[in-house]
Amino acid sequence: MKHTGLVLIALILVGGLVFAAGCIAAPQTQSLEGKWILTGIGSGSNAEHPNGIISMEIVGTNVSGNAGVNLYHGTFSVENGKLIFSPMATTRMAGPEHMMAQERNFLAALLNVTGYTVANGVVTFTDASGNTLLTFAAMPAETLDGTSWALADNSKVTLEFTNGAFSGKAPINNYFGSWFVTGTNGITFGNAGTTLMAGPEDQMKAETEFFTALNNVTGYKIADGKLLLTDKDGKTLLTFNEAALQQAGSLISGNWTLSTDKGITLDITADGVFNGQAPVNLYFGTASITDGSISFGPVGATKMAGPEDQMKAETEFFAALDNVTGYKVGEGMLEFTDKDGKTLLTFVRPVDTQTPAAKALPGAEKTGLANEWVLEGNSDVTLNLTADGSFNGQAPVNLYFGSYTETADGLTFSAVGSTMMAGPEDAMNAESKFYEALGTVAGYKVVDGKLFLTDAAGNTVLTFA
Repeated sequence: MKHTGLVLIALILVGGLVFAAGCIAAPQTQSLEGKWILTGIGSGSNAEHPNGIISMEIVGTNVSGNAGVNLYHGTFSVENGKLIFSPMATTRMAGPEHMMAQERNFLAALLNVTGYTVANGVVTFTDASGNTLLTFAAMPAETLDGTSWALADNSKVTLEFTNGAFSGKAPINNYFGSWFVTGTNGITFGNAGTTLMAGPEDQMKAETEFFTALNNVTGYKIADGKLLLTDKDGKTLLTFNEAALQQAGSLISGNWTLSTDKGITLDITADGVFNGQAPVNLYFGTASITDGSISFGPVGATKMAGPEDQMKAETEFFAALDNVTGYKVGEGMLEFTDKDGKTLLTFVRPVDTQTPAAKALPGAEKTGLANEWVLEGNSDVTLNLTADGSFNGQAPVNLYFGSYTETADGLTFSAVGSTMMAGPEDAMNAESKFYEALGTVAGYKVVDGKLFLTDAAGNTVLTFA
């Protein structure tokens, strides 16, 4: 009986161990490695669809992606059974406040992650209490962000996707709204806002049917230059053909001068990169542009001092840029307005944007941001020499700018101003060497369409084509 009791106790103990083992979470059988797209922030009734594309790529223990406005990168580790993300290094671009807030929430959520599951192409990151923080789906082969389309059976009806927003032309009205990623090739359109124009009955009916179809879309396919928007059963509701993306910023891109002071300039590209001459300093930055709205990011500037009245005017100019929320474009005129519609700054086109400056510098006709010298050995690095004595371009990581002086004896570059984005160590080192080389330039020569920048001894320090 004693032996039987011992055996029974042993069986109970073994059974308990087996039961306890069953309560231990099963080890992960699928790797985190791959490319993922965020589909949810939070869980349950509090879960939110992310606005725009937030992505994550994992290779080994390295993590990188797009946080909605900025690029980010870092690492992760597994310690004592817990998944730990390092603080993420990011670029320093500014964007609309709602996008910046979403980005902060996303990066903060990563720091609270302690666990994950991977199942059926879905990654779920959880906190220490098992609450879902972030949900990702496998990145589709082709994403919609930055694409433009025309309806297959009516090319006047258009649809564009930019940074979490959609917009376009319906049969009668212009429309706009937000779209959300709901999984791999999953999409939901928010309610569309529209202009409220009336039109012929048949076109109004077609417009109603178009918006109804958009509301029923849950997925998409891109094939052979066509976009197929589908419902929950996979039925195609709308078919579009690929079209050229019309950036909202194209309306205001180019060169402008302040109407009240022709010495204050603004050069802005369709994608929002801007620079110019303030009352004293050169300035630069990036802006977020949509139809009728614009937000200027923090302004970078050189740090020269000037007369008190000009320094005051410069402070007021930068403050006005900071308060801009909208714009109006007229014939040769650009007005920036605040949230109440009040005009803050008015710019006009220069009288002659094609000034054929009498310069000895090679390629003097290469004026304007679109005309560039390209660094030999690294085609991503550019140098623009404009007729007004300024230079700008793309360094290995950052945008840069300044002024140059050409004399009978040579060519010199001022101190370089630049954006302040971080990048891989090798690229940052290459950028430092590039700026150092510019600082040693004392002359130039042109041979067979190439620009050779030389130092005081005549040695070539940089070569551009």
